[in-house]
Amino acid sequence: MLTAQGHIQVTDFGLSKEGLFDTDARTGTFCGTPEYLAPEVLEGKGYGKAVDWWSYGTLMFEMLVGLPPFYCEDVQQMYTKIMTADLEIPESVSSTAKDILVKLLERNVDKRLQDPKEIKQHPFFAPIDWEALLEKRITPPWIPDVKSADDISNIDEVFLQERVTVSDDDDESGSFEPEDANFEGFTYTGGQK
Repeated sequence: MLTAQGHIQVTDFGLSKEGLFDTDARTGTFCGTPEYLAPEVLEGKGYGKAVDWWSYGTLMFEMLVGLPPFYCEDVQQMYTKIMTADLEIPESVSSTAKDILVKLLERNVDKRLQDPKEIKQHPFFAPIDWEALLEKRITPPWIPDVKSADDISNIDEVFLQERVTVSDDDDESGSFEPEDANFEGFTYTGGQK
C-alpha cells in the first residue's frame, strides 16, 4: 500500500513466526503463499530467515516481470518448478536487476544473498539514499489523489465488497491466538480498535 504522501507502507506478512532471534534459528511450519515459498519450505526439513530473502526476490521478480518466477496455475507443478526449474529472466530486465534476482533466488541457502547490508550496497540499489528514504525525505514518484485520511477511492472495488467478519475470540486489543496446533508460535495482532 501507499500512504497518502506516496510512501510505501508494508501492511501484511500473512503469518509471521515469533522468537527466531538467533542467526541460526529454525522452524518447520509449512505456511505461506505458494508462489513465494522458498525451496527449503517445500523440502519440509526446517528453515530459517533466508526464506524471507527468497520471497523478497520472488516479489522483485514479479514487480519487474509481471508474474512470479516459477508461476504455474497448477500448484503442484509450481512447487516442482520452484524446486528444479531454471530461473528464466527476460532480456528486458537490466543486468543489475538480473544479478540481484539470481542471488536472491539461489536455491542453496548458504549461497543465497541475505545480508541486508550487502543487499543495500548491491548496484541495483545504487541510486537509493537509504537514510533519506528511511526519513521520508525522498519525494515518491507518484502521490495518490486522496481527499482525506479515510479516502478509499484508490482501493479496488473488489476489496471493498469483501465481507468483514469479527471472531468472538478477539480480545479488546485485537490480538488473536488460533487454537490450531499448526499455528503454535504464531500470533496475529489486528490494528487498533
